Amino acid sequence: MNIDEKNAILMEVGAYVSDIEFLKELIDKSNNIEDLKNRLNKLLETEKNITRKTDIKIILDKIG
Repeated sequence: MNIDEKNAILMEVGAYVSDIEFLKELIDKSNNIEDLKNRLNKLLETEKNITRKTDIKIILDKIG
């Protein structure tokens, strides 16, 4: 994922999530949008923290 794609996601989604650092970390670890979606879906299945689960759902919704 190039810097423009990363910035676009941060700008589009950042205002809606409670943990911006979590979002940045996920974006940095992802190779592309599909990889990011796959990571988020896996996390959604295993995450126990309700706030983080909500953030994951919001991110998935926004990146469509």
